[in-house]
Amino acid sequence: MLDLYSLGYLAIAALVTAALHSIGGFAGGLMLAIVAAPVIGIKATVPVIAIAMMVSHASRAWLFRNSVDWAAFGYLAAAAVPFILLGVFFYLNLDDRGVAVFLGVFLVITLPLRRLLAKHKILVPRKALMLVAIPYGFISGTSFGAGLLLGPFLLGVGLAGEALLATTAVMGVTLNIVKTAVFGFSPLLTRELALAGIFIGLFTIPGHRLGRWVVRRTPVRVHTVFLEVVILLGALYFLYKGLTG
Repeated sequence: MLDLYSLGYLAIAALVTAALHSIGGFAGGLMLAIVAAPVIGIKATVPVIAIAMMVSHASRAWLFRNSVDWAAFGYLAAAAVPFILLGVFFYLNLDDRGVAVFLGVFLVITLPLRRLLAKHKILVPRKALMLVAIPYGFISGTSFGAGLLLGPFLLGVGLAGEALLATTAVMGVTLNIVKTAVFGFSPLLTRELALAGIFIGLFTIPGHRLGRWVVRRTPVRVHTVFLEVVILLGALYFLYKGLTG
């Protein structure tokens, strides 16, 4: 059972990481997983945060519901969902140390990949979203942060502003519903952990509002550097736990 101190810690973590997500525009689920893992356990992190992010994305999807590009969403969902399932089954077959090493390696790769993709403007036809949806789906099933892979391609098909936020939010709801459904049939996601995920998700909602307030008062470069430091520390933590047992 999670005690009151653990729940308080998770509530603050959800609030702060949601604010940082709104400020920096990426890695919300990754940061939340990093700070939640010591409390809920490394392997349980992905299913619990999947529930939390389902709540978080749902609130943003509702807010921007009139701006969703349903055609782009359709291409993404059609190709991504089978690979989300594959990613979840892959994750379930890893032991605790394997999960820790996998997450640590993924986080290390995330930092240079984000910078590389940010430097290039990618122009693609809409149907090409089905190709990028394959690695996006698999990564989404096993971890968080796949949005950094998807973002440049959505910009490349012409999505921007509220259309980009709305479409990624609806996709986020969809992928996390799929993950939660599959994890729900496994012994990994208990009733207590599911409730913890909902609890965490509710505290991300005011975090988004806090992030909007902060972003107007501090330079963007400061946000990005801070987020990358958090991700790097998370990578080192997961690798340490995985390699030392």
